[in-house]
Amino acid sequence: MVQRASLRPGRRHVPRSPSPTPVSRALAALSGLLLLAAGVLAGPAAAAQAATAITVNGASGGRTLDGIGAVSGGGGNSRLLVDYPEPQRSDILDYLFRPGYGAAMQILKVEIGGDTNSTSGAEPSHEHTRGGIDCNRGYEWWLMEQAKARNPGIRLVGLAWGAPGWVGNGTFFTSDAIDYLTAWLDCAGTHGLTIDYLGGWNEKGYNATWYKNLRSALNARGYGGVKLVASDDFGWAAADESLRDPAFANAVSVFGSHYVCGYRSAQS
Repeated sequence: MVQRASLRPGRRHVPRSPSPTPVSRALAALSGLLLLAAGVLAGPAAAAQAATAITVNGASGGRTLDGIGAVSGGGGNSRLLVDYPEPQRSDILDYLFRPGYGAAMQILKVEIGGDTNSTSGAEPSHEHTRGGIDCNRGYEWWLMEQAKARNPGIRLVGLAWGAPGWVGNGTFFTSDAIDYLTAWLDCAGTHGLTIDYLGGWNEKGYNATWYKNLRSALNARGYGGVKLVASDDFGWAAADESLRDPAFANAVSVFGSHYVCGYRSAQS
């Protein structure tokens, strides 16, 4: 992600020190979360290459690490965590979100459930049918609440992998989707959660006009502080278009791309 603001962790009271016993359980839960670390890609050792000279100048400017985060999405890859027994469940959550401890994540991105298979299962939607809103469906609310309890400064991101069929009669980039996402933001408020970033449609391209309309609608409905992300897809087409379309550039705060170093090959 190319962001316009650095993300910094908040502070909270220090809970009891977890015992080392739950470490194996933590690893099991973490295997279901995609950890995002800027500039780090795990893989087999690269073949030896010719030496390259690198000049290090501490006085020069450069990019800084905005933060480390995780994605809870793709149809239930963190679903089991809510069912873990205590104290192991709290230990794992501490490892994930407590500042200065364990992963100490600064960003949590969750799937906006859409009643559709989104990789490895389906997450329930807050609005199965038009107007039939239930803000307590799913487990992502619980996960965000737990993250905020441990780190009030953590940034929250929402992204749809899909949506119920009534949204645009199957066409996502419509006014229906704008209403649908706004209703999800309303639901977040009922849980005491403020969403910092909102995406469009995961890995399904983007529509510049739709993003501009979404920005206008959010501003009008009291969500002017929610920053938009485009386009959670492959490549940087959205960023390129923003150079040609100032209104689109003003609507979007973050340009996100997946697999910027190329899609990973099959792993053994």
